[in-house]
Amino acid sequence: MASLLEQLQIFDDGAPAERFAELVATFPKKHVGELLKAGFHFYKNTFWYTLDQQPRSVFESIIADLRPLAAPSSLVIGAEWWFSVLRINSSPQWLLPCHFDRNDLSEKDPDKKTYPEKGSVLFLNSVPYGELVVTDQIWTKQGIEPKQPKDMRFVRPRMNRYVVFPGQLYHGVIGRMWRPIEHQRTLRVALAVNWWYERPKAAYLRDSRECLTALRLA
Repeated sequence: MASLLEQLQIFDDGAPAERFAELVATFPKKHVGELLKAGFHFYKNTFWYTLDQQPRSVFESIIADLRPLAAPSSLVIGAEWWFSVLRINSSPQWLLPCHFDRNDLSEKDPDKKTYPEKGSVLFLNSVPYGELVVTDQIWTKQGIEPKQPKDMRFVRPRMNRYVVFPGQLYHGVIGRMWRPIEHQRTLRVALAVNWWYERPKAAYLRDSRECLTALRLA
C-alpha cells in the first residue's frame, strides 16, 4: 500500500488554459501587490464553496475544474479556498512554516482534531524558489510523528501547476536557502484549496459568494 506521501500528485496543466487565463486576468498580480501593500491578510480571508452549488465566479469555476484532478471522495461536501501570497525574498528560510491544516485551529484534543481529506495548491505564477514542502509527518497523541521527517517532497512553483496531497500531512513553503537572490520583489501567488468533509470553524471563513467584495474586486 502506498504511503500517504506517495499519494501526492502533480499536474503541470492544472486548470483549462482559457479558465486559467480568466483567473489571472480577474486577479492580476498588480492587484495582489496593492492588497499586500494595504495590509490585506490573505490567510485570514478564506472562503467556503459547497460543491453542490453551480459556480458563481471564476474562482468557483476553477475549483470545479480542479475537482476531477483532486478526485475527492463522495464524503467531501465543500472546498475551503484562499490565496497564498508570499514575497519570495522575505526570508532565506521558511516563507511559511510547516503546519497542519485543521478544522478548528484552537482544538487541542488530538482525538477531536480533523483534517481536510485532501489539500491542494494551484500556482498562479512561476518563481525561482518558494517550493511547497510536504513531509511524511502526521499529528498523533504523541505529537508529530515521526519527530524528524523520513521523506519529503519539494514542489517548484510553476504557472498552472496543481499539486494534490493527503490533507493530514505536515507542509509549508521554503525560501531561497543557499540560492542567490533573484527578482527582489517577486511575489509567489497560489490558490490553495482544501477538500473537506465538513465546513471548517475559522471565524474568518466566509461564504464564497462574498469573495469579490472581500478581495476588493467588486
